[in-house]
Amino acid sequence: MKNIMKVNKVYKVVRPMRKFGNLIKDIFYPEKSNHFWIRVKEIADTKQEKEEQMYAIIELLNNRITIDEQNTEY
Repeated sequence: MKNIMKVNKVYKVVRPMRKFGNLIKDIFYPEKSNHFWIRVKEIADTKQEKEEQMYAIIELLNNRITIDEQNTEY
């Protein structure tokens, strides 16, 4: 007998709400989350301002993201 997962309309509606709930938890409880949020200005006045913003974001990511040394093989 095959194990077949039943999919109904309720399942399809509930799953996106679960993802949204996880996003809300990440925003309101950052100390319990493995994710973080940054707010970025969408429109830059000059090309230089755009490049400065991009470099600042990259620097923030390099400083904020850590590597779990126990899970790496190299």
